[in-house]
Order: sequence, then C-alpha cells, then structure tokens
Amino acid sequence: MPARTLRSQHVEATRRAVLDAARSAFGKQGYAQTSIEEIAAAAGVTKGAVYHHFAGKEALFRVVHAEVEADALARATGAADPSAGPIDQLVTQLNAYLDAALDGEIQRITLVDGPALLGLEPDIPDQQAAHQALRSFLTSAIERGQIARLDPDVLAHMLAGLALHGGLLIARSGDPVATRAALGPALDALLHGLASGVTR
Repeated sequence: MPARTLRSQHVEATRRAVLDAARSAFGKQGYAQTSIEEIAAAAGVTKGAVYHHFAGKEALFRVVHAEVEADALARATGAADPSAGPIDQLVTQLNAYLDAALDGEIQRITLVDGPALLGLEPDIPDQQAAHQALRSFLTSAIERGQIARLDPDVLAHMLAGLALHGGLLIARSGDPVATRAALGPALDALLHGLASGVTR
C-alpha cells in the first residue's frame, strides 16, 4: 500500500479516535468539565495531535455536536413507516426524536451544552438538509390534501421547534421519563390538528 495512503488512513484514524473520545467525555461529564488533556489521553494521542485536527475544545465540540445531532435526526427519520399517512409519519418521527432525547449522551451534548454554547440554531448541514426534506414532505402532503393548506416552510420550522423544545423539556426535567410520557399525548393531539379538515 502506498505510503501516502497509509498516512491518510492513520490521520483519519487519529481524528476518529479523538472524536470518539470527545463524544464519550462530553456525553458523560459535559463540556465545561472536559479538558483537551483528558480527551487526548482517552484517545491515546498527544495534545498536539488533537490540536492538529481541531483548533480548540469548542471547535472539537462543534464537530461532535453535529455528529450527535445527526444521529438523533437519523433515529427520527428512520422510524416512520413510509406507507403510513403523513400525519402518522410525523407523529412517529417526532416521538422517535423525543425518545432519543432520553439518551444521556444525546441529551447532554445536544440539549444541555449545545444550546448553552452554540445557541438554539447552530449552523449544522444535516439540520438544513432535514429541514429541506421536511418541507418537501409537507408540500407534497398539502398538495394531496392530506395536511391543512399552510405555508410548508413555516410549518417545517414550527415542527422542528416542537421537537427541540420537547427535547429541552425532557433534558431540564427532574423526571425525564415522566416528562417524555406526558409529551406523547400532547404531541399526538397537536399533529393530528394538521389534518386537512383543519383550516384557519
């Protein structure tokens, strides 16, 4: 195997090891309590190797945050049955996202430290792609008369906000499991209100 290929594989393996160690540390103890030294030690690399790939702890957290958020979105989008009606698909996807919010790693990174460090609307390509996909899905359902005739872009933003704030309620709750259970019926009622017979 060419030396250049071996080196590129080593570089990628080092980067992956740093990301995995950072994700574990951020998920277990939080951003503020995690140091670059700890991440480097857990990854089996030097601090210099960490800084070779990432400008600093915040830059590293941004990449980890994007990966964890992408995982949560994948859980949501992969949960729905494509043969179900659009409202039922939305209910299933949002419930799957709220279930993911019970995962300690997802909760700590995307719902506790993420908003505190990056704000509520970080610039994440996967989120933008998810918004475009949701808007297209809603547009199609509206055109078929399955969802009330509303602005699909506004509706997509509102649904994303519903998922985010439901997740925040879970993350900030003294009893996340009970909060998650209470969100289910509310979510179901709200989304079924989008049925085509409901117009304002």
